[in-house]
Amino acid sequence: MTDSRPWPESRARVGAAARAVVALAVLAVLGLAPGIAAAQGRPLPLLPGASSGPGVDTGTGGGAPPPLGPAREIAPPPGGLSDSERGIPGDGAPASAGPASVPITLGAVRIGPGGLPAEPWVGTPLNQAVGLVATLPVGGSSPVVADLRRRLLLTEQMAPGATQAAVLDLLRARVAVLDRLGAPADAVLALTDPVPPAMRDEALDRARLRALLLEARDQPACALAAKVGAGHAAALWQQAAVHCALLAGKADQAMLGLAVLREMGGTADDAFFRLAERLAGLDSPPPDSLAGASVVTYRLLRRAEGVSAPADGLRDDDPWTARTLALAGTGPAEVLAAAAERAASLGTLSVETLGDLWARLPVDPRDLQTPVSQVVLGDRSLDRALAHAILFRETDPARLAEDLLHPLETVRERHPALYPVHARLYAPLIRRVPVLPAVPVFLGVPAGRALYTAGSVEAGRVWLADLRRQGRTDTDAEDAAALLWPLARVADAALDGPLPTDQLILWRQARAARLGEGADASRTLDRAHVLLLRVLEALGAPVTEAHWLPVRTNRVFFEVVTMDGGHHDPDRLAALAVAAEAGQVGAVVANVLLALGPDGPGGASLETLGAVLPALRRVGLKAEARRMAVEALVAHGF
Repeated sequence: MTDSRPWPESRARVGAAARAVVALAVLAVLGLAPGIAAAQGRPLPLLPGASSGPGVDTGTGGGAPPPLGPAREIAPPPGGLSDSERGIPGDGAPASAGPASVPITLGAVRIGPGGLPAEPWVGTPLNQAVGLVATLPVGGSSPVVADLRRRLLLTEQMAPGATQAAVLDLLRARVAVLDRLGAPADAVLALTDPVPPAMRDEALDRARLRALLLEARDQPACALAAKVGAGHAAALWQQAAVHCALLAGKADQAMLGLAVLREMGGTADDAFFRLAERLAGLDSPPPDSLAGASVVTYRLLRRAEGVSAPADGLRDDDPWTARTLALAGTGPAEVLAAAAERAASLGTLSVETLGDLWARLPVDPRDLQTPVSQVVLGDRSLDRALAHAILFRETDPARLAEDLLHPLETVRERHPALYPVHARLYAPLIRRVPVLPAVPVFLGVPAGRALYTAGSVEAGRVWLADLRRQGRTDTDAEDAAALLWPLARVADAALDGPLPTDQLILWRQARAARLGEGADASRTLDRAHVLLLRVLEALGAPVTEAHWLPVRTNRVFFEVVTMDGGHHDPDRLAALAVAAEAGQVGAVVANVLLALGPDGPGGASLETLGAVLPALRRVGLKAEARRMAVEALVAHGF
C-alpha cells in the first residue's frame, strides 16, 4: 500500500529533522549538547558563573543598559514595568515542592491603577481571547493605543477555563506580541518566569532569549542558551551559541560552529557570518544589509567595533528592530534617530529615553548653532532630533518660547501621526516658558494643544486660565483661549457638566477667523463642529439641539455623518458592542485597538469613534477615552 500522506507534510518532517541535526551538530561542536557535557562528567557553562542548575539566572549582565525609568507624563513606562511592578514575584520555579504547575493567574501589573480596572477575560471564550490577543496591532504611533495594548498584555489575568493548558495558550499569545514589539526584557521575563522551565516551549524560550539579547544581557542569555538550546532546532539557538562562545573567548569553537552552520544551511543570515567572523579575528567585510537578520546578528553588530548598522537595519515589518537599534547606538546618526523615534511611537521606549538618546547622537557641534526655524525645514528624524537637542540646551526662556513653536507646529502639519509623541517630548520644555508678565500669545494655542495631547491636564488648565485672564485686555489671547476650549473640555474631567453654548460660539468665531472666507472654509468649520459634538456625545456630554443649530440646516451635517472617510470595520464594531454590553474588559480593549485601524484614533471614522469611546467608558476606562478623543481631535486640526 502506498503512503497517501501529501508531499508537503513529508518535506516538512524531513526539514524539521534536518534542522535538528544542524542544531545538534553546531551545539556539539561548541560543546553545548547535553550528551557531550555528560560524557565529560561535568557541566560546560559558557561564561563564568553561568547557572548549571534547574533555573536560569535572569539578572542583568555586566554590559546591560540602565533600566528605563517610569514615564513622567501619563502612562507607566511604555512596554516596561515600574519599580513597584517589578516587585511582583516570579523566579521561574514552583512555589512549593511537587509536580511542576503554572499559576492560574499570570501578569506583571496588578489590576487597578497601572493595569486594567478588572479581570480582563471574564465571560470571554478562550479561543476568542487568544485570537484577539494574537491579532493585536503592533504598528501605529498613538500613545493611548500603546498604553492600552501594554496594559492588556501585562495585567494579571486568569485565562478562560482556568486550566494550565488555557493559561499557556493565552500566555503564548501575549508573549508573542511583546516579542514582536521588542518590549523590555523585564516585561517578557515577568510573564514567563512563573512558568516552570520544563513547561516552557520553544516559543516562550525564544522570546526570553530575544528579549535578553536585545538589551545586551549576555550572561542570562548565554545561560539560557546553554540550558535549553540543544532541545530547539531553530537557527537562532545555534547563532546564540556562537555568540556566547565568542564572548567566552573561544574563537576556535565559534569558527567551527560557523562552519557547520554554513555547510548544513542552518541560516541564510549573511550579516551574522560576517560579524561573527570579524569578532573571531578575521578580516571579513562588514555587512551591507540586515535584511532578515536575527536578534543575535543585531547583538553582534552592537559588539563589533567600527561597524555601523546599514540603512535597512530599521525594518518596518519587524517593529523590534527599532528599539534594538536605538539601544545599540551603532550606526549612522540618521538611522539611530529614526530608530529611537519609531520605538517611542510604538511605546517600547519612553519619551524621556527618546530625548536622552537623541541628545547623545553624534552631530556636528556647529549644527547646534543653527536656528531651529531652519533645522525643522528638514524632514528627517535626525532634523527633529537636532531641533530637540538645540532647545534642550537653550537657557534663555524668551528664546525657548519663540523656538518651541517651530518643532511643534512643523511635526503636526507634516507628520500628524507623530505629533502625540512629540507633544509628550516637549511638554517639560513648555513648562519652562515664563507666563509673567504675560503668556507669549504666539505660543498660546500650540503650547496648550501640546500639553493636553501629552496628558498634562493640570498644566493645560493653568495655561488656559492664564490665557483667559490675559484675554480680558488682549483679543489675541482671548482667541487663543477660545481655540483651546474644545481640547480642554474633552481632556479635563473637571470641566464636565452643562455644555456652555457661548464657549461653542466663541470657538466657532475664532476658528472661522483663522480659516478665512469661502465655501471650503465654511465647510471645514462645519465638519469640525460636527466632529466635536459627536466626540462630546460619545464622552457623555449633554449635547442639546441648541448646540447643533449652526450646522443643522447645512448639507454638510448629513455628509459628515454618512460619508466620513476614516477607518470603519462594521464587524469589529459589532463585536465591540457585544463585549461592552457584557462588560468584558479584555475583549473591549482588544476590539477597540483593532477597530481604530492602522492609524489609531486620528484615522478612525466618526462612527468608529462614536462606538469605541462609549465602550471604553462602559468598562471603567474613562480617562483613556478622553485621551483617545484628544488625539482624534488634534489629528483633525483642533
